Amino acid sequence: EKSQRVSASVRASSADNSLVRSCQLRHSIPKINKRESRAHLSSVARFKNRVSFSWSWDMNLEPSAWRRRTQSSKSALVTSAPAWWWYVTVCIALGGSLVESQGLQAIPPRLYVKNLSRNVNLLCKSDKPIEDCSVKIPGYLQWSTADDSSLPSGVGPYGDGWSKGECGVRLMVVKSANEGKFLCNVTVGGQVFQESIDISLAVTPEPTEIEIGKDTEISNGGYRENQTLTARCISEDAVPMSNLTWFLDDEPLDRSLLGEIQVRNRTDNKGKTLITVEQELRYFLTAQDNGKRIVCRASHFAIGKGFYRAFLPLNIHFAPLPTPTVDIRGSPNEMINVTIKANPRPTTSWYVKGQTIEEGQSIGPYQAYIPKDLGNGNYQVILKINEPTEQTELIELQATNGLGSRTYVIKGSKYLDNEIPDDDDDDDEDNKGRNGAVFWLISIWTFCTSVIFTCLLR
Repeated sequence: EKSQRVSASVRASSADNSLVRSCQLRHSIPKINKRESRAHLSSVARFKNRVSFSWSWDMNLEPSAWRRRTQSSKSALVTSAPAWWWYVTVCIALGGSLVESQGLQAIPPRLYVKNLSRNVNLLCKSDKPIEDCSVKIPGYLQWSTADDSSLPSGVGPYGDGWSKGECGVRLMVVKSANEGKFLCNVTVGGQVFQESIDISLAVTPEPTEIEIGKDTEISNGGYRENQTLTARCISEDAVPMSNLTWFLDDEPLDRSLLGEIQVRNRTDNKGKTLITVEQELRYFLTAQDNGKRIVCRASHFAIGKGFYRAFLPLNIHFAPLPTPTVDIRGSPNEMINVTIKANPRPTTSWYVKGQTIEEGQSIGPYQAYIPKDLGNGNYQVILKINEPTEQTELIELQATNGLGSRTYVIKGSKYLDNEIPDDDDDDDEDNKGRNGAVFWLISIWTFCTSVIFTCLLR
């Protein structure tokens, strides 16, 4: 019985050593051939059979001997379990450090490329010299050594060479058949490591769209001023996803006005995953935004010009603004030219010497023109006066649209900005004249005094 226990212990120890060697092999060489895999599975199976055998062996023993055998088997399992886990932990740490020490990386790890692109490079790079390198290219069935002699037609070597730790290939033309996973097996220090590059053909997105939110008020084809416009930009069905940017005319919009990028995926009938991106804009509208455009640009390298754009013209409705531009031309006929900002177009009327002249009317020497649209909510309003106008004569212009009305007051040849000027203006002009005369008298007196004084000195 003692010799049998010793034999069982030796067999369990042998199985533990086999498992440790298998663990080291798996972590130092990620790619295991079929013979090594079968050997590993066989050793694990033998270990399991021997452990179970220690429990079921010789069921015909006496009860006392069976209890001793059971206690001995349990003790062996309890003592071997911590050792087994310790070995596994060491193997994992050792294997991880070995893989990391090689510094193997794929450049790039993922590649998006347009169909029929030329001279596309795929590279596997190590920190140490490479002893051997084989590659499998999507669209080709065979593994190939990454050198000139064995690579298929249309594929050439790429990189600084195995001695510099670089193994790669250059595809002269990328076709749809080349979409998939590129693999490279690299031997460094007698160990084989594998890296991969995912190759995906780019898909051009659909034309960009801008959708207006339901909470934005629109009336008669325009937006009410002093409200927040909600708009959503959408770029659909691209690979990879598009990059969205927003502008007001040519100026980039502040990122604080933009929401988070929303991403949606769908699979087409060929099994390819297409990506849709959306982003929301919240922009406060004012009268100064009238005539401008909100622009959403979806950039994607598969688009011929590099991007698609969607435009949202801003037609802002607002009442006539308080500060117009006034230009008054003198004789022989005085003409008052006022530019008003309003949208939609206002109707205008003039009030002169107690009488009202509507736009398009002529009364006596006064001729009122119909407002001329200058664009972007600017309207030119002209009153022609066919006789001289007194400096103190007050002329009023009233502009009205569906959102409000405003009156502008003009005095002779001066714009009063909605108020009648003070009578003190004339007194100020008189004071300026008197001050100028005093200045000239003092200057003449000083000159004469200096001349007389010079003559006396001679």
